[in-house]
Amino acid sequence: VFAMFYLRILGPADVGNYTTAIVIVGWFDIWTNFGMNTWLTREASRDRDRANRYLSNTMVFRIVISGLTFPVFVGGIILYQRQTGSLGDDTVLAIGLLAVGMLFSSISTGLSALFYAYEKAEHPAAISSVTTLLKVALGTIVLVMGYGFVGLAGVTIVVNALTMVILITLSWRMFFRPRLELDYVMQRKMVSDSFPLMLNHLLSTLFF
Repeated sequence: VFAMFYLRILGPADVGNYTTAIVIVGWFDIWTNFGMNTWLTREASRDRDRANRYLSNTMVFRIVISGLTFPVFVGGIILYQRQTGSLGDDTVLAIGLLAVGMLFSSISTGLSALFYAYEKAEHPAAISSVTTLLKVALGTIVLVMGYGFVGLAGVTIVVNALTMVILITLSWRMFFRPRLELDYVMQRKMVSDSFPLMLNHLLSTLFF
């Protein structure tokens, strides 16, 4: 129902621009997740006593790789737009907003992987349903107010941040209190093991 609504409000051109922004940010999301979701679920399910260490090191890696490559990603998009003008300023702004929201989403997907490791997949599913309803409600408001697809991109920041907070709270109550446990030996193995997973995900998406 929401799709029918926003397609009618935005029209073909803006829907195309918004889809372009989503696809571009989706590639960046695959890079920053780096296959860590599958790796974390596999390793934590094998040894739950070390689940915090697995979670901690994957989160640190996500934050570091996002922090290092985010300026390059956004800067490259802005430079491309200035040289070609083919994306449109609104599309570039939507990409930036979606990328910010993706930083919260990346942490949320890591926490969801922890729930899968503990065989508690119903909790992320329930949270996803609630946040989807929230995204629809807020999306409807921004569209009615005339903010277009840039407004929809801004909504993702609010919704993704809220999802992250809920997952952190539930993880704390159900499993353990997340704390920093850096293990550089583990991180080297983690990157080596998860790189093929990231590459497979990226290539399959690009081929499509």
